[in-house]
This record gives sequence, C-alpha cells and structure tokens, in this order.
Amino acid sequence: METSASPSTSSPCRCWTSLLSWVLGNLIGGIAGYFSRATWAKTVDTIAMIVRPLPYYIFAFALMLIMAFLLGWFPIGGGASLGHLPSLTWAYVADVLNHAFLPALSLVLLGGAAWFQTMKLIVQNVNSESYVQYAKMGGVAESRIVGRYVIRNAMLPQLTALALQLGQILSGALITEIVFSYPGVGSLLYHAILTGDYNLIMGIISLSIVAITALILLIDLLYPLLDPRVRLT
Repeated sequence: METSASPSTSSPCRCWTSLLSWVLGNLIGGIAGYFSRATWAKTVDTIAMIVRPLPYYIFAFALMLIMAFLLGWFPIGGGASLGHLPSLTWAYVADVLNHAFLPALSLVLLGGAAWFQTMKLIVQNVNSESYVQYAKMGGVAESRIVGRYVIRNAMLPQLTALALQLGQILSGALITEIVFSYPGVGSLLYHAILTGDYNLIMGIISLSIVAITALILLIDLLYPLLDPRVRLT
C-alpha cells in the first residue's frame, strides 16, 4: 500500500470538503425544498435518504472497493505516492489531489446529504410563512422569492451549524484516515493519546477551542449581512 512522506494533510482537506458539502447541500436542498413537487427534487431526496443513514466506514469502504480496487481509477490509500517528496510541482500536487479525491468524495457525499435534508425541511417551513405567501400574491418574481426571502432566511441556522462543524476540523476525520490510510490530525491525536503525549493532546485541543471561538465570532459578525432582521447600529 502506498504511504505518504508528507505531513498531516487531512485538516485542510476536511475544511474544504465541509465547505463544499455545505454549499452544495444547502443550494440543492433549498431549491428542492421550494420545488418539492418536482420529479428531480423527489429523486435527489430519495438518494439522500438512502445515503445519509449509511455508516460512514461502510460507505467509504464501498467507494474505495469500487473506484480504487475494482476500477482502479484512484489509489487505494495514502496521502501521496511512495517516494514523492513534497514540492511545489504540478506532478506532486496532482498526485496529492489524486490521493485526496476518494476521502474528499466520501465526506462531501455524506455531508451533503445531511445538509440537503436539513435545508429542504427548513425551506419547506419558511415557504409556508405569511410573508412568502404575501410576496407570491403580490406578483414578486419567483426567483427573487427563492433567493431573497426563502433560502436567505433558511440559511441562518445552517450558517451557525457550519461554524460549529468547521471548529472541529482540527480534530481530524479519524475514520476517514483509517479507512483510506490517509495522514491527518485525527490519527495524530489518536497516537498521541495512546503514547501519552499530553503536550500534543493539549495543543490540538487548544487549537480546536480557539478555532470554534473564532468561527462563532465570525458568524456573529456576518449575521447582519444575511439576516434582514438584524441591522448594524
């Protein structure tokens, strides 16, 4: 099995996958929630209902078995090919991205399914509010209703949930790293606990606390830009 000589890389990978799954899940879920009777919306909702309850390790192993072992499209494990030293070259970057695709895909699909279902339910509730119905009766363009009144208000609780999730990226995705033999902070923390490296444990936990606090503060500062009920004074 290929291994990586590079340092831990799962935290940036998980950060981008968390953002990507949040954007895709909320965008598709918001539109599907508004047009819930459309055939494509029902199809995507069915797929999300099948994917989301799956245990992550089973879903990740199935992806690796099909796309890496049977089809051979991607490497089975590791963060980079054996013998590749870190460098700012296209060959090394492409090799790292190739190794990161399957772990990232597994996180995006499962995370996106969760965001999709949550956003779809929130949008359906917002869509029944009186101000949305009044806008429809007033002849407001449907694209404006979806973008400015429905999805914008439905994203507020999702934004808070994103801040809490991003604050936990430093803990790493331990199961992802184990299944794909991917180097990351999760396995680093796990081995630090096993070996009793308390300085490393406290460092990772401290950075996680700082990240959560900073992201919650950032979300609070962004709320006036998204919530029409909040105004800067």
